[in-house]
Amino acid sequence: MVHAAELVFHVLAHVRDTAGLAPSVFDPAWVAFVERHAGPSTERTLAEDARVIGRAATTHEALAEVQLLAWLFDDAARMAACADRNLDALSAADVDDPGLLPLLVESARRAAIEVLRAAAELEAEVYAALPPARHDPRALSAARARVERASPELRGCVVETVRPLRLRGRVRGARIWVGSPCDDEGPTAEHVAWQAAHEATVAEVHARAREAGVPVAHAPLEHAALVLLAERAARVSEGAAHARWLAHLRGLPAIDRAALDERWRAVVERSLRRD
Repeated sequence: MVHAAELVFHVLAHVRDTAGLAPSVFDPAWVAFVERHAGPSTERTLAEDARVIGRAATTHEALAEVQLLAWLFDDAARMAACADRNLDALSAADVDDPGLLPLLVESARRAAIEVLRAAAELEAEVYAALPPARHDPRALSAARARVERASPELRGCVVETVRPLRLRGRVRGARIWVGSPCDDEGPTAEHVAWQAAHEATVAEVHARAREAGVPVAHAPLEHAALVLLAERAARVSEGAAHARWLAHLRGLPAIDRAALDERWRAVVERSLRRD
């Protein structure tokens, strides 16, 4: 089964104009990999679709909203079955996350979301023809077991691979998506495991912040999650492995509890007290 999210993020990985935004998944390595096996996107409608999406998703909030499409359908076949209808013609029975449907239908970026959906469907054949990811599930299981010592929340999460995410990850509820560990264009099993731990930690910190009445914004939330995971990794002698994962990130703030705003420092301490 091809996950619908794979097709959505495959398209979004080609949207160069979003590269400067935190939620962006634009990835030159993925674009180059696809081009080697399927030819340049300019030979398909993908290139123009990516430009349209990029012109609409010019802010963090806009891009995050457009990306919600990835959770609407669980598999590509179900998404394809609805291809002849616009989002506003779908019912809750047609989708896998009915709560998302009205948000997408009423979105100010609805046109871009429809373009993304159509582009994902058009790229399904190309995506299916790509060489399969080659990885050892045992290596990922072993890496996750090590990382869970530094990420208690990860134990209760379902972790799924969405290949075009590569080095990145996404979390919604207890469901985490990470890139596929692979021996060619993909990340290592260790990287994927730490990315999953980071996503679980973001969800945890978000919950603790809401409990404490701290207004949630992306930058301080991510910073607090990075600090919390780093502290936990050091406590279980996984600091070096965590640092290897951290090295792929650019422009980081100081990974130190003292660098956090007082309210977010209290949120981190609230999580640590639960360990």
